[in-house]
Amino acid sequence: MLLAACAAPAPTATPVPAKPAEKAPAPAPVPTNTPVPAPAPTKPAAEAPKPAAAPAAAKPLQEIKITTRVGGDAEVMQKMVVKFKEKTGITAIHEANPGEPEYWAKIQALHATKQAPDVIWASTGGAFAFFARGVMLELDPLIIGDKYNTEDYVKAALDSLKYNGKLYGMPWGGHPGNGGITYNVDLLNKAGLNVTDDAASFSNVTWMQLVEAGKKATSGDVFGYLPGTDFLSITNFVNSYGGDFFDKDGKKLTINTPEFKGGLQLMYDIFVTHKIAPVPDAKFNAGEAFATGKLAMRHSGYWGQFDPGPKAIADKFKWNVGLTPKGPAGKRGTALTINGQSIWSGTTKREEAWSLVKFLMEPDQNVEIVLAGGGRPALRNSVLNNERLMKENRAHKVFVESIQAAEPWKQPANFRWPEFNTAVGQLFGNLWLGKVTVDQAISEATKPLQDILDKPAA
Repeated sequence: MLLAACAAPAPTATPVPAKPAEKAPAPAPVPTNTPVPAPAPTKPAAEAPKPAAAPAAAKPLQEIKITTRVGGDAEVMQKMVVKFKEKTGITAIHEANPGEPEYWAKIQALHATKQAPDVIWASTGGAFAFFARGVMLELDPLIIGDKYNTEDYVKAALDSLKYNGKLYGMPWGGHPGNGGITYNVDLLNKAGLNVTDDAASFSNVTWMQLVEAGKKATSGDVFGYLPGTDFLSITNFVNSYGGDFFDKDGKKLTINTPEFKGGLQLMYDIFVTHKIAPVPDAKFNAGEAFATGKLAMRHSGYWGQFDPGPKAIADKFKWNVGLTPKGPAGKRGTALTINGQSIWSGTTKREEAWSLVKFLMEPDQNVEIVLAGGGRPALRNSVLNNERLMKENRAHKVFVESIQAAEPWKQPANFRWPEFNTAVGQLFGNLWLGKVTVDQAISEATKPLQDILDKPAA
């Protein structure tokens, strides 16, 4: 509510009649020789009081825009903008855009026409090209000017959203790069794997134990394990063997190494040699298959706690989400992946946009987001270590350990990760179908993937 700019005038007092004038006494005679003092100099009239300055007009409440990709992030944001207005009075209009890579093309088009939203959802998978091109605003001056305390944030998360040492996003959500396996306790126990619905019971399962249990669980229309086949899921395998798609500089392809081949061979064996996974098919509904007891293990991530989730599974069997196994390299395959919140460099409403970003990062509501089925926690220590999440989310604790131990985000030096990821899905497709061997698949993929790394910056 706006306050009145000026107070109402005070009521006028009733005039009092003046007292009648008394007769003045006669002046005393002045001695003839007595000098008469000169009249006192006339004092200037007192300056009339100046009217009080009116209070400055209240700043009109602003309207800002924010965008996310469609799906879970959009559903969460619709609720967040309502709460933001209740708290601040600022209206934030949310727009959901198609998923990656189409999402980034839309952001670029909006930026080019000076119509981009004030706050932009920005994942590590595509954000860096926009950081480099000046589409996003550097946040350090806002943080310093606001004396905003970042000590509660996971340092690796903030570092993962920096370009040339400058921060361009806040870690609204993060995960170790998929890195999870949703598992059916009942089916695995029957297959001889001693796990429970405590996620920690899966932490010491090896890849070989997983394969053996998957082989025994596979029967008829029931399959043992369905791996993911995107960049991050393959990284869960090959990185646990000590391999990676490219070197640390992101310029040279490194898929033709014994370590990378070892992880890829494991995936080939799951799909082709042992046939414990269904034939890859875009129409196959892995969530439904798991919920109906037709899939013993499903490659997932933190979000595996909610998808397909308790409602779909009901009480048909015991289950949980464990971490992908450690491999011969003595580690789990990881790549810290972040869904950030950034501010458009062309915004004329920096203060309001920054207020929204800070609001989105508040710990209490991020705990509520996760408890309500949010697919990933904000990377603040007060969120990761929250007692309610530790107690009420079935796999939160093991994923916190994985997030804290995760290797940094991995991307090409030219920031063409979306293009690289798409190519990986296309180039290795025949491997999962058994149409080529691991060596043949690597040979066929080498030039196309290196060509992407050799392109100029996106």
